Amino acid sequence: MKRILEKYQLDRADVLYLLVITMIGLAIRGILRVVTTVDWTTYWDPWIMDLKEMGFSYLATDRYDYAPSFVYILWVISKLPINPMTSYKTLHIVLDFVAAAVMGKLVSESTGSKTKSFIAYGAMLLVPTIWADSALWAQCDIIFMLFILLSFYYLFREMPNRAMIFYGLAFAFKLQSLFIFPFLVILWVNKKIKIQHFLWIPGLYLISIIPAWIAGRPLIELINIYMAQGMQDVWSLSIKWANIYQIIGNQYFLLEYAEAGTWLILGILMCVMFAMAQKRYRITKEFIVQMALFFAILTPFFLPHMHERYGCLADILAILYAMMNRRRFYIPLLQILISFNSYMAYLSHLGDQEPAIYYGVWALAELGLLIVVGADVWRYMMDKDNRILLKETAVSGGVSQSRRAARRGG
Repeated sequence: MKRILEKYQLDRADVLYLLVITMIGLAIRGILRVVTTVDWTTYWDPWIMDLKEMGFSYLATDRYDYAPSFVYILWVISKLPINPMTSYKTLHIVLDFVAAAVMGKLVSESTGSKTKSFIAYGAMLLVPTIWADSALWAQCDIIFMLFILLSFYYLFREMPNRAMIFYGLAFAFKLQSLFIFPFLVILWVNKKIKIQHFLWIPGLYLISIIPAWIAGRPLIELINIYMAQGMQDVWSLSIKWANIYQIIGNQYFLLEYAEAGTWLILGILMCVMFAMAQKRYRITKEFIVQMALFFAILTPFFLPHMHERYGCLADILAILYAMMNRRRFYIPLLQILISFNSYMAYLSHLGDQEPAIYYGVWALAELGLLIVVGADVWRYMMDKDNRILLKETAVSGGVSQSRRAARRGG
């Protein structure tokens, strides 16, 4: 025990804090794990019951509309001699703690501060949108968010191939991982990621659907499963997420705005990426998080048919950003408040009633966060100290080539 404390430079206060905050995180989740939500009774429980009855052949059917990777987990749960909801929630609660540990490690890597890393670990355990998603709601977003955090860990360590493997795994579970895809394009433009690394995204997804294909579901259905998801829940431009449609009205010109809004966000993203690609600048850990957070807020703000949970990725990135830039401490507070308001509007009223504060107010607050983070990204790019001249890039590239040639000659 003493060796462990010395290795990680922990004192008694550190150990006490970690034990207490871990117990508090467990207590919150232990209380909420018995709640049965409509999503459980409508989706996961019937799917697990079908898996128990049909076994692996269930994967050949079109009764599920999630990525097969998630259904494989349900198949394993269906084989366990434990209450399915207990097994399901226990798994996701465990992943909550793993994600909290990874968040702490990310903060330690980026700031070098043990105190901040411990605070980040505790914040991840206490954030209501994290424990409400897994322990209360029985949703699975923590899976893809954990892979996103691991992707950042390897980006921070300048290991892009491993980073893209974990990003590909995130995509194999959730389409929402693409919210932050544009920041990877900017990293590619700045030669931090190679073009071949992007092959992990479709490659891992194709690998993930092979068992379901072998079971008998048509390959074209499995390839298009995310597209099929996008065709569901089209009865509102915003399904309780605080975005632009809550400001202009989410029931007007439903079909027209849904199509136009999709093209609108694609156009916005193309314009932003084009502007960001015009210059070369130093890629720091903080700038990586800045970009990802910006796109995590921007994309669902303009994309139609966004659900109340689709701000959860921005929630955890906001925590990471605040740990790296203490002047932005208010960003996670407001972002998580907006997200949790959307959660509870659904969970507490089953979607039939409006929240105490009108969605449009929260949407304007989300727009304010988008402007603040976007301004941070812009200031970083315009700062002369962060610029890299093309000549400098060429020289450094030439030096690298010379070094490689020397190694080959040696």
